[in-house]
Amino acid sequence: MYIKSLLLGSAAALVAVSGARAADAIIAAEPEPVEYVRVCDAFGTGFFYIPGTETCLRIHGYVRYDIAGGELFAHTSDKNAGTAETYRKLARFSFRVSTASETEMGTLRTYVETRFNWGQTDTPAGYTNASANSLNFAWIQLGGLRIGKDESFFTTWTGYAGSVINDGNYGPFDTNLISYTYNGGAFRAGIALEQGDDNGIAGAWGIDDYMPHVVAGVGYNAGMFDLSAVLGYDTRDNLPGVIRGGWTGKIRANVTFNDAFSAFAMLMYGENESAYTTWANGAVTDETFSVIAGASYKATDKVTLNAQVQWIDSNIAGRSDAWSVVGNMNYTVVPGLVVTPELVWNDTGAANGDQFGAMLRVQRSF
Repeated sequence: MYIKSLLLGSAAALVAVSGARAADAIIAAEPEPVEYVRVCDAFGTGFFYIPGTETCLRIHGYVRYDIAGGELFAHTSDKNAGTAETYRKLARFSFRVSTASETEMGTLRTYVETRFNWGQTDTPAGYTNASANSLNFAWIQLGGLRIGKDESFFTTWTGYAGSVINDGNYGPFDTNLISYTYNGGAFRAGIALEQGDDNGIAGAWGIDDYMPHVVAGVGYNAGMFDLSAVLGYDTRDNLPGVIRGGWTGKIRANVTFNDAFSAFAMLMYGENESAYTTWANGAVTDETFSVIAGASYKATDKVTLNAQVQWIDSNIAGRSDAWSVVGNMNYTVVPGLVVTPELVWNDTGAANGDQFGAMLRVQRSF
């Protein structure tokens, strides 16, 4: 009995000591996995969550190199007193940053694009290389309300012209603005108050008092057909001996025949004193009508053919109507790298006003 009691007591003591040691032991916790990049596909390809937030970020842009020549594009060199022609070249780096997040008032977005250019600038003695940097976009948008640096609503509402590089005259670009867009599915509408670009040079279209330029547009998508129209009013006051301000409008139709072939036509009419009539071709007191039309055909997975023509009515005595014809081929070498050769014929309507030009663009987008 004594031996049995001794054995039981020893076992109990060992259990107690083991439990005490187990309680005193320090066990290191396993590190939690850290997700450095979390894909955010709610706003399109390339977005990811900024760590620790619900804001999605996309960093994108392109590197581009243009080579152009011919009567329409050539620079003059410093050889033979500036009469010898040479290539026109331009290198550009475009850096873009987009953000997006959902809020109780709608999607909150920002977009910034900065362009860094290195190219050739004409001088009286020939040409010189020069760099130029620009802030092309810097806007904030909540729901349909946008404010900041953008391109004119008159230009962006109907869309740019065709898928060619030299796409003609169809409206002004750089401006600060406040705009609102309503998208009800098939129907859309929008309005913008714009400052214009007033940098003190001839032809600047900035406002001259507290009244902004006003632009309004409507659109309807019927599937195969998409129709849009926009009206711009330049609010600048006339000055003694200077006529400026006035109305301009555009109507555009896009037709998508199938996955490979699409076409568009844009009718434009405006008072020449309006800065929105960038195709003005006559006296400032006249109006000018213009038509741009083009088409795109996806020949293969790598090759897309594009063509565009613009006609501008002439109101100048002794000058015929102006024409521009452009054609190119987009060749996708590998995804993200596109090479585009383009041919251009342009006729201003004046004597000896017709010129040919050719260019090659190489662009890497990311």
